[in-house]
Amino acid sequence: MKKNNFRFVDQPEDPNVGLANEEIAFLQKELNLQFPENYIYYLQHAGKESNVFHVENDIVKLKKYQNQLKDALKQRGLLSTESLFCFQYIIEYEPLVGQDFETFYFFNLSHPESPDLYIFGDFITNFDWRGYDKELTNKENFVDFINHKTKDKFGANRLKRIGNTLLGILLAPFIIIVLIIVAGQVLIEKIKNP
Repeated sequence: MKKNNFRFVDQPEDPNVGLANEEIAFLQKELNLQFPENYIYYLQHAGKESNVFHVENDIVKLKKYQNQLKDALKQRGLLSTESLFCFQYIIEYEPLVGQDFETFYFFNLSHPESPDLYIFGDFITNFDWRGYDKELTNKENFVDFINHKTKDKFGANRLKRIGNTLLGILLAPFIIIVLIIVAGQVLIEKIKNP
């Protein structure tokens, strides 16, 4: 499991701002939960303000989210015996269906050594008939989830782009040689069989 390999991109006009350890301890105490280690790390670096994915830090809203998530999952008969922590709840209007769609982002804390990230929410199932349904998705790794969102917003990191460029430069001569060999073989075949 990747531990705390988050890719943070700090920009002066859109910075990441973390929570103090005391604020994190307060949230855990009030919710009577132990947050996953990688989530605590994320809170320390982007828990107050994030330029990629905002997580809720208002205790009143967090308590409300826990109840909303339990009710929504109970209606579907899902994860009723698991220990869950909902850290974000988003409602967005979906114009194709003409309704608000809700999405819960939460951890399954039943396995504290590797808590899975889940997303539960409304998704369009049929664009022609404007059908939708609730879906539970296991994203498994919170670090990968955040890094994917970072890549979507800011693009691949600079080292990967440099590495890919160097790889392309190193492979170019080999590709040219292969093309020359293939072209030579085609030419020989045409000469032999006019």
